[in-house]
Amino acid sequence: MKLSSTSLRSFVAVVAAIGLLGTGLAGCGGGGDSQDVSREMNMVTVNWIEGMAFTYVQEQILENQYDMEVDVREVGGGGIAFSSVADGDRDYFNEAWLPTTHQDPWSKAQENADKLGYTYKGTSVGLTVPAYMDVTSASELENYRDELNGEINGIESGAAVNDQTRQILENNGLDDEFSVVASSGPATWQALENAINNEQPIVVTGWYPHWKWGAFDLKYLEGAQTGQSPVFGDPEDVFKIVDNEFTEEFPKEVVCFLKVSEVSDEQIESLMGDFRDRGDMSKREAANQWIENHPEDVNAWTDQAEECAASDGAVETLPDDATFSRDQST
Repeated sequence: MKLSSTSLRSFVAVVAAIGLLGTGLAGCGGGGDSQDVSREMNMVTVNWIEGMAFTYVQEQILENQYDMEVDVREVGGGGIAFSSVADGDRDYFNEAWLPTTHQDPWSKAQENADKLGYTYKGTSVGLTVPAYMDVTSASELENYRDELNGEINGIESGAAVNDQTRQILENNGLDDEFSVVASSGPATWQALENAINNEQPIVVTGWYPHWKWGAFDLKYLEGAQTGQSPVFGDPEDVFKIVDNEFTEEFPKEVVCFLKVSEVSDEQIESLMGDFRDRGDMSKREAANQWIENHPEDVNAWTDQAEECAASDGAVETLPDDATFSRDQST
């Protein structure tokens, strides 16, 4: 069939319109052409139950509600988690304690990483003992040296809280009397439980949020906790750390969900409890059980994500020096 010049111009116009429509639709992704938006995400977590449990909850929501394929890698320390995001090996880490605890790994990573949003606001860190111990401050630990075998129970080697504990000991003239024993988190909490069951003295590196505060009657030592020592600084927040291209690389609704999903005390405590008591269930099964038992919490996150995704422009990350709790304390 032979087209007239008028028909040909109309045909070209229709084709051009379709092309423009396709381009517009393509822009509905995280920040560019839909062909460039990835639905495969690599997360990293550490065996700190609060962040690890929430990571698996986020993974399951992304896979089941946002059509994502997510790979979670568990690593042996925060420094590895930070560097894996900065190096581009992993896309997302949800447990960066800033601005004090993870200051060192963050300073090394922040040129190639961003703060996407908050995971939890208002943390605390410090030397922790059972409430039955007749000691109130770090300076009194000298009286317990023999009973404690000159040991403070830390977590994995290289952890910032271990170095902070060594600094507290030095500041109190106890660095020749005590050493910080590095161990895995689970091993340290088992040692804590064993000591409490036998009402023996023990000192551990502690922080909140963490399940031990709900399981045992504990206390921080005065002068060796957040807000009372420059070593531990003022109250911190837990941030989500992503690589520099994150907000452009993934669908906007996915970026929005991860940005807005923030946990309260009640949520994180129930989540840690479910993971500790999961028995033979896998971590993913425990995450799905928590999701099923907390539909209102999940719906609140996804509703916020939907509102965020409907807004104009790309999702903005937080400033490098963003802090909520420290601003509230000034």
